[in-house]
Amino acid sequence: MIYFPVNSLDVRHNFALEYYLMTEKRPTEPVLLLWSTTPTVMLGKYQTAKNELNRPFIEAHHITAVRRLSGGGTIYNDQGGCQFTLITPTDDATIDFSSGLNLVTQALNQIGINAQDDSRNDLVVDGRKVSGSAQYLTDGYRLHHGSLLFNANLDWMAQALKVDPDKMKAKHIQSVRQRTVNLIDQQPDWDAEKFKKELERTLLNLTHAKIGHLKSVEEDRLRQIAASQFNEKSVWKSEQRPYDHVHKNYLTGIGVVSVAFDLDQQQRLADIKLSGDFFSNINLQHFKKALIGKPYQREMIAPVIEAQLNQSPIKGLQPDQLTDLLF
Repeated sequence: MIYFPVNSLDVRHNFALEYYLMTEKRPTEPVLLLWSTTPTVMLGKYQTAKNELNRPFIEAHHITAVRRLSGGGTIYNDQGGCQFTLITPTDDATIDFSSGLNLVTQALNQIGINAQDDSRNDLVVDGRKVSGSAQYLTDGYRLHHGSLLFNANLDWMAQALKVDPDKMKAKHIQSVRQRTVNLIDQQPDWDAEKFKKELERTLLNLTHAKIGHLKSVEEDRLRQIAASQFNEKSVWKSEQRPYDHVHKNYLTGIGVVSVAFDLDQQQRLADIKLSGDFFSNINLQHFKKALIGKPYQREMIAPVIEAQLNQSPIKGLQPDQLTDLLF
């Protein structure tokens, strides 16, 4: 394993670093990163900003907004917490959080924090969330990145994020604040920097990672990637227009899945948008193109959805579940 120290507090630089390592540097062994950000909200790949983010609060408090290349839900973090990244060379196109969460859980336990994995992608302490994870795949690589809350501003988190009411109802919570807790409760004598250093030391011991460094020309490349792939305008330009029909549900173990669509006068699909906090590598444009023009009849639509999800699965979701939602 190779550990690349990250000094930047700019989430766009750090997401660019992940992307550069996977698509251009292409290491032959796993990579570990540990990094922090200024106050930031990170929108999932398949989410709609209007539904997830309190834009007036975010802009008034100069919180950075960025869209990830991974699925899952929106998270908030700041310098009171940190992020971890694991990049693994693999030909397996399956989204799998187990190995990454096992490593991070082991490291946390060794520094006196009693965290454990819970549900599909979270780490919890006494049933309350301290970490959320997401993944995406490129040719030959799997990236697993996640947040760790040590002394993050949970009040800002609660005000910056909107949480789907169906999701809160399913999880029996009233707000994001009720569901989340900081790790400082377990190490009250530490600050966030001490936590990050202890976690770094332990992860390096567990993985026997060697230290890697980037050249100045590579840092120049990161700035280019950050500007093109992770600029803030791309977050807000996806504001959802009104659709004639919106069918949405929270599916346990999968997440929020929403299908918004229009029908033409012949009752054919004229437009369709799939969104949510699910995990997948599905190409939404390909999904849309495959369905537009099809008659709004279950027997005509079901085989198309099955073919699309067989090609690019949504973690935990069966094709008939998505078809049921559409109808």
